[in-house]
Amino acid sequence: MEVALHAIGGKWKMLILWRLNQRAWRYNALHRDLKRVSQKMLTQQLRELEHAGLLTRTVYPILTRIIIVGSGHLARRTLARATADGAQVVLLAREAVGTAAADPSSFESIVQMVRNADVASISAAYLVDDRDDVNLEFLIALVSVAPRLPVVVSLFNENIAPHLQAANPNVRVLNPARIAAPTFVEALDVPLARALRYQPVRLNDAPSRMIVDPLIAKLSLGFVTMIVAATAYFHAAQRLSWIDALYFVTVTVATVGYGDVNLLTASSFSKLMGIALILCSTCFIWMIFSLTVDGIIKRRVQLALGRRTYAHRDHVIVCGLGRLGAFIVEGLIARGERVIVVERSEDAATIAHFRSRDVDVYVGDARLPRVLQEVGVMRAKALYSVINNDFANLEIGLNARSFEPNLRLVLRIFDDAMSARVREQLDIHLTFSMTAIADETVCSTMPLVATTS
Repeated sequence: MEVALHAIGGKWKMLILWRLNQRAWRYNALHRDLKRVSQKMLTQQLRELEHAGLLTRTVYPILTRIIIVGSGHLARRTLARATADGAQVVLLAREAVGTAAADPSSFESIVQMVRNADVASISAAYLVDDRDDVNLEFLIALVSVAPRLPVVVSLFNENIAPHLQAANPNVRVLNPARIAAPTFVEALDVPLARALRYQPVRLNDAPSRMIVDPLIAKLSLGFVTMIVAATAYFHAAQRLSWIDALYFVTVTVATVGYGDVNLLTASSFSKLMGIALILCSTCFIWMIFSLTVDGIIKRRVQLALGRRTYAHRDHVIVCGLGRLGAFIVEGLIARGERVIVVERSEDAATIAHFRSRDVDVYVGDARLPRVLQEVGVMRAKALYSVINNDFANLEIGLNARSFEPNLRLVLRIFDDAMSARVREQLDIHLTFSMTAIADETVCSTMPLVATTS
């Protein structure tokens, strides 16, 4: 009796035996189910029960069951790595989220989806969708169902990451853009063979110049013609000298009217001509003034958007100030590089931040040769194109090469096959995928697989 009591004594052994009496358990699942027991204590209790012959332990090949949420580039790469490592994957893709979102209680639908995945048998979850809101929603659902489940979540919004990790120590938040940015920045120092196998075609798109509104020119010509004609009329009709006639027309147009020269005793026709002069001159002046002010405001807007011709040399051009581009610019600034950013959207959140740090930001479409000329691509040290579109990045890089064949090009290319073809066919050797770089870090966070049942 004493031997039996000693074998099953302790706080946890009876709870362990009760669960093992129902079914076989893997170590991680049993640990999560017991909630408050430490790994050290659980391991010790299991060994004592095994030594007493009250349970059997079977060692399986290294195998784990994980959840992957997402359907983008990072999710596909994480899935491929996990499968290659022999993991069993429960894939919850964005399409499933969309179906759940159609339900009025979408969050409860996602929670049910997580429960249906048999979370008790899951070793870890990887939330790697391209959208932060999808990852965040699944994170909350997973934590509510299995608070002790290790979760790796991809979030580009770093403001909420500390809160999530502080609230649950089993959550690890990764930013793929921050992970990948140093690789892009270091590409500035990668040795390259400069010889190209073909001669790029020179583009003829000239940089923009300030053009006077043709309507202003026409109105100004009409205004001058009116003054000359009125001067000639009053010289002849009122028998004024040429200088007195011009003086009278000028003070009439300017609505000054000193009264020293007037039409009080003039003919009715001359008075009508004076009235017409006043009305026409008022229309001309206000139209010319309005169009001139409009042109000045437009020019000021263009300058506010950074749209001017830059004379920098040995600078770095970064096209795309999105998730990845912002971290690349930060890295280049830290190296002491002079940077010009080309961003298509004037609403990009980080434009004001970088302008406050004296970084030139040109708001425009980098695919236009004129824009590349204005930011000085011919004199640049390197050009980065990290827009969220492979073909746009390739177009920008090739257009830049047309102006400067020896320019260092660093392009973001998602597709590995396309990246290889670009290197082989177009001699653009510095092509990287943010998700290909980030997935190594994501997968390296996979926990050790339990081998105890």
